Amino acid sequence: MRPLTQWSHEMNRLLLVAIATIACLAATAAAAATVSKPPDIPKSYLFTPAGKLTPLHAGVSYQASTFPFAVRLTPPAAGWSGAQWKGGNEYFAGGGPPNFGWVSVGRGSPTRIPQGDVTIMAAYARTPSVASTVKVLRTRGRGAVYEAPSPVVFGGFSGIQFDGEIVGAKNQDHNGHYFIPFSTTSHAAKYYPDEYPVYGDVFRVTVLNVRGRTVVIYIDNVALPRSQFPAFLTKAEQLLKSLRFPRTGG
Repeated sequence: MRPLTQWSHEMNRLLLVAIATIACLAATAAAAATVSKPPDIPKSYLFTPAGKLTPLHAGVSYQASTFPFAVRLTPPAAGWSGAQWKGGNEYFAGGGPPNFGWVSVGRGSPTRIPQGDVTIMAAYARTPSVASTVKVLRTRGRGAVYEAPSPVVFGGFSGIQFDGEIVGAKNQDHNGHYFIPFSTTSHAAKYYPDEYPVYGDVFRVTVLNVRGRTVVIYIDNVALPRSQFPAFLTKAEQLLKSLRFPRTGG
């Protein structure tokens, strides 16, 4: 039989090995969690003069921490730039509720007006259904005409999409129509925190049901010649095929 002191030394050694192993596993798990966390799309209030897009890396899955719930987007190729921001009741300055999360991803030089853009938005509060939202988008306001709506699926979530074009005059900011999907109608000219100003001449709007939450996606030619919009739609659809709304932050 081993002396008691020898047993004690052996137990201490095993205890130290166990502690070192646990510490190593914890460090490995922490490192893995850090590595697996997607990078955040750069924050910038794009609808303001200081707003800007930042180049994104092809094949990298990005998250948007200002969005009301988890979202992932992976640019399939180079040439995409992005921004995210949280809008509120202060004119292009954030503010309190109603709040909306925005993600915008465009093509072309990030220092110039995009040559085509994809903008995704959702509300922090409860919103109307997809069908009700589509009806509002197609009937509210002037200056645009629409093609027939059709069903669509992105990221495993179903919805409705429709194409359209601007037919009215444009204001000093080159906007010919404002989409306002959620705010109640007012007869007075005012700022709506969920308004999307259409800069270009042609567009596509997609409205998805994400576990009972309504998400609106705008595809706008912006400064891209309208003749090139069909080719941009193909690129945009490739981008949107990567769109995910995970249940957790992972």
